[in-house]
Amino acid sequence: MERTVLCIIDGLGVNPEKHGNAWLAADMVNLNGAIAKSPSTTLVASGLEVGLADAKDAGNSEVGHNAIGAGRQIKQGLALLNAQFESGEIFNSEAWKSLVERAKSTEKLNIIAMISDGRIHSDIEHLFRVLERCAKEGIKVAIHAISDGRDVPTQGVLKYIGMTNEVIEKCGVDGKIATLVGRSVGFMDRYEADVSVTRRGFELVVEGKGSTGNVEEFVLGQYEAAPNMTDDMMPPFVLDKDLLVKNGEAVLLLNFRGDRSLQTCKMFESGAYITKEQFSKIDKCMFVGALQYDTELQIPKIYLCPPPVIGGGLTEWLCKHGVRQFTVAESVKFGHLTYYFNGNKTQPIDSKLETWHEVKTEGNDGEFNKNPKMKMAEITEKAIAAVKSGDYDFIRLNIAGPDMVGHTGDFAATVISVKEVDDCLERLMKACEEVSANLMIVADHGNAEEMLYANGKPNASHTNNQVPCVIVTKVPVVLKDGQFGLTNIAATVCDLLGLERASHFNQSMII
Repeated sequence: MERTVLCIIDGLGVNPEKHGNAWLAADMVNLNGAIAKSPSTTLVASGLEVGLADAKDAGNSEVGHNAIGAGRQIKQGLALLNAQFESGEIFNSEAWKSLVERAKSTEKLNIIAMISDGRIHSDIEHLFRVLERCAKEGIKVAIHAISDGRDVPTQGVLKYIGMTNEVIEKCGVDGKIATLVGRSVGFMDRYEADVSVTRRGFELVVEGKGSTGNVEEFVLGQYEAAPNMTDDMMPPFVLDKDLLVKNGEAVLLLNFRGDRSLQTCKMFESGAYITKEQFSKIDKCMFVGALQYDTELQIPKIYLCPPPVIGGGLTEWLCKHGVRQFTVAESVKFGHLTYYFNGNKTQPIDSKLETWHEVKTEGNDGEFNKNPKMKMAEITEKAIAAVKSGDYDFIRLNIAGPDMVGHTGDFAATVISVKEVDDCLERLMKACEEVSANLMIVADHGNAEEMLYANGKPNASHTNNQVPCVIVTKVPVVLKDGQFGLTNIAATVCDLLGLERASHFNQSMII
């Protein structure tokens, strides 16, 4: 077995333009040098390649790691939901019928949704389809809106509020937006990085803890007080105290990406992250998710659309052939390199062959510009130790800075983060060379390479740019001609390991 390392740089695409490009500003001499000296190419990391609904859809870490791990295209949550909404089949599901029954027997249906067309965690069009259906069903609706600011322009929430109000008026549904909070302030924590975010969501939509008044004046006031304010940091705001969640009512979470949905599910279903007294205020609610975000733990119990079943992925194939594997990432990306990479499975496929190491993320989600180097050096050293130990055949690591710092919209901090990535790559390449291990460097999607719009305003969202791929080996390899994507990585890893490829994997990039 040829020892092989897969290093995933999170959120670094290829962009020839210098404007807002943290890669070019950081002068990544080590990555650039490797690309110049070793076989390299660019990979498609967005759209249909990663199972999204449209070729123009930007990739993200969830679908990116799913695609890398699956080794083939898998239709993802957004595409699945789009098909269900387009056919109307979603409104024939038992879950929807139960929601309607509960909403009619109580005061209303509560919808928690990020109002965004970024289509990474949610699609506002799904909300519009549900509102139109509620109008037909005669259901009253309270929308508990989450502002984005990361996958769309940083200060655009008033646009989405206006769009929602237009649909409400047009379809004639009895409903309105009841509350508003930024995604990094309420509900959308992940991997328990800051559970107060989840609790704050409860305190807003159930207890009404938030500012009141005119929402437009409130939002504009936030921008005026802090010109660099991003919508993901929007403080809690109550538009209508009469439309808060009441015990026994139906609650629908319309976000489709799992990592930032699980904690909200656990809170409503079992009282996680809140006190017993607080849980007593929602313990009789009917909670429904757009998808089942964790199929193994069955979270949530009720959901509108079944999730994709991803079997036969790279990890499963490697375990079948006795390959010893080491995985390391910090908390904010640990689930991506384990759960998503392994085909949406919470536990190792074979705990005797898989070693997972989590490096705890420091600091609150949304403020990574305050610590732009994050834990990338520690993660790299853990990977290097694993490589040198000889105990593992396949080592994979995720270095998260370009994506997490890039999402803050802080260009200067992102440049520091990207430079740290390059320093980590220097040490990793040296260690692999010392023990004759193969090293494959890729990224899962774009972000840090395109951080400014043409007008100079910050762009904190993912891109659909292609991503780098470079293969550093002792014995030179030759890449095939043609365009490849993230789904070609699994077969290529097998080639580097000296292992036969699974027949269902997309082709290897190596001749």
